[in-house]
Amino acid sequence: MSRKIIAMDGGGTNLRVTCISSEARFRRNYGTGVNITAVSSANLVSIFSLVRDDVGIPDYIVAAFSGAGDKTREEKLRQALDSVFGNIEIEVIMDIEGLYRAAVGEARGVVVVSGTGSTVYGHDREGKAVKSGGWGHIFDDEGSAYWISKELITASLKYRDGLIPHDPIFDKLVEFFEMSTIEELVNLTLMPDMKTEIASFSRVALENPIGLARRIADEGIEILAKRTLNVLEKTGEVETIHTFGGSFASAYYNNKYSEMINNHRTTLFTGNVDEILAEQAFEKLNRS
Repeated sequence: MSRKIIAMDGGGTNLRVTCISSEARFRRNYGTGVNITAVSSANLVSIFSLVRDDVGIPDYIVAAFSGAGDKTREEKLRQALDSVFGNIEIEVIMDIEGLYRAAVGEARGVVVVSGTGSTVYGHDREGKAVKSGGWGHIFDDEGSAYWISKELITASLKYRDGLIPHDPIFDKLVEFFEMSTIEELVNLTLMPDMKTEIASFSRVALENPIGLARRIADEGIEILAKRTLNVLEKTGEVETIHTFGGSFASAYYNNKYSEMINNHRTTLFTGNVDEILAEQAFEKLNRS
């Protein structure tokens, strides 16, 4: 009997889907956000309908979505999936839980994300989830690419108002975003993919940070490191911390973070969450 599973990995800007059956494998990035805080239920149904049209009805779906940690949001996501795929087994989990399963598998570990946002996540010895951070760009995300860039833009506006001295990073900001003046940087908030656009500057800021860029980066990294150590206290010691996200592409960021977590062993996760979740689920389905 042919079995088919679908694994989804969805955030604010992308929905990545892998479908595995006994006969074939399909993978596609739909290039659209599925975070329930920004996408209506009707739009979710439309997006999931595209997936159904591509791969049909599976036996099982595992869906790792940003925003799924809240019960109300999880239920809305589940309802949208149910309305499209019907009466099949569907598991909806947080995106960070999906990353954990993909990076750690059945072993024990901790995952640390620093991309557009930042989060630390693990499981304690009883398997209970332990999380620190991930409260969103308005209240949290210290040390993330978005946070670092946002703090530098904030500082540049303070310089413009005569509150702090000039720093060379302000000139790089204006040049990078192809603006004429510092004042124009506020127009970044008008962009539909504001968080991604703002976060993109962190690559420049972290390339060889000096002055203000280094001070802000260090402040954010220190908070992320403290979150990591706090999570480790609850999970117990693990062999490896799995890092993920664009910030860790910076040698400076990596080295500083490692120093602040007492040089604990880390490894950068570069796999595709949807693909690994699909393989895990397909193997489990065929064992049952």
